[in-house]
Amino acid sequence: MTAQQLAFFVLAFVAVASALGVILFRNAVYSMLSLIVNLLSLALFFLSLQAIFVATIQVLIYAGAVMVLFLFVVTMLAPEADTNVSGSDRLRWQWVATAGLAVILAGGLILAVANGAVAQDAKAAGPNSLAAQVTKVGNVQAFGLALFHGFSFPFEVTSVLLVIAVMGAVVLSRRFSGRERE
Repeated sequence: MTAQQLAFFVLAFVAVASALGVILFRNAVYSMLSLIVNLLSLALFFLSLQAIFVATIQVLIYAGAVMVLFLFVVTMLAPEADTNVSGSDRLRWQWVATAGLAVILAGGLILAVANGAVAQDAKAAGPNSLAAQVTKVGNVQAFGLALFHGFSFPFEVTSVLLVIAVMGAVVLSRRFSGRERE
C-alpha cells in the first residue's frame, strides 16, 4: 500500500466520520464544527488530486468564511441561550463604540471617494478595460486585478451590506424579556 492510498483511506474515514457527526450530534455548534472538519477533509482530497486552486478556495470560502458565518448565526440564535442579561450597562458602551466606529467608517469612505478609489480602468468601457480582459482572457490574474484594483470599492460596499444584513438578522431575532416588551 502506497502513502497516497493510505492518505486516501485516512481522509475517507475522517470525511465519513465528520459527515456522520453533522447528522448525529444533537448540539448545533458541534454539528457545525463537524461540518467544518468535513469541508477541510474535502479540501485535502482536492489537494491530493493536484487541484491546488480548488483546495484553497474550499478552505478560504467554505470552511473559512461561510462556516464562520453559519457558526455565528447558530450561536446567536441558539434556543438554549440565556438572553436575560442586564442590558442598560452593556448597551451604554456599545452605543459609544458603535458611534465611534461609524464615524471612522464614514470618514474612510469619504476619504476613499475623494482620493479616487474607484479606479479609472474600472470605469473604462473599452477593449483595454479590466472587465473586458477578464471576459476575453479569462485568467486568474486578470480577475484578481479587476476585483482588487478596478472594482475594489464595489467589493467593499458589498461587504458592508453583508455586515448590515447580519446585524439586521441579530436585531430581528433578539428575544425580549417581560420588562423589555413593556
